[in-house]
Amino acid sequence: MRALVRREPEQAVVAWNPFRELERMRREMDELFGRLFDLRPSIDSERIEFSPTLDVYETPDEFVLFVTAPGVKEGDMQVEIADGTITISGERKPLIEGENVTPHYISRLGGYGKFTVSYTVPTPIDENKVKAVYRNGILEIRLPKAESAKPKTVKVQVEK
Repeated sequence: MRALVRREPEQAVVAWNPFRELERMRREMDELFGRLFDLRPSIDSERIEFSPTLDVYETPDEFVLFVTAPGVKEGDMQVEIADGTITISGERKPLIEGENVTPHYISRLGGYGKFTVSYTVPTPIDENKVKAVYRNGILEIRLPKAESAKPKTVKVQVEK
């Protein structure tokens, strides 16, 4: 006689996201304490830190960095280069501040506060030709490669 084996239905494979799990646990805790103490779910705005995203692209002539920092004003960001490492630092401030202001968040992608993002360029760059432009919450930084780092083609004479 063969034993019956129960099989679970096939499920889609989803990439694990630890932040999704933390958010799920927070919701469950809010629900638990809400039932015990009749509290509403809340977001602790003091604990959520802001961290801009950094995308790096390489071409034969340069590195192009895109720092996505919505809500950060142009004057609240600094860019420095030292020993081949570029550092972007700044601060994202609340959109409305004041003693009598109470935020009511529906959802929240990021917080507020000071931030620092660094990237070490793997090849030498010409630091005197670096350019940065800030538009619509995106900082674009162009880091031209030093002539010694650019790819070169050398023809080799083959002897007969």
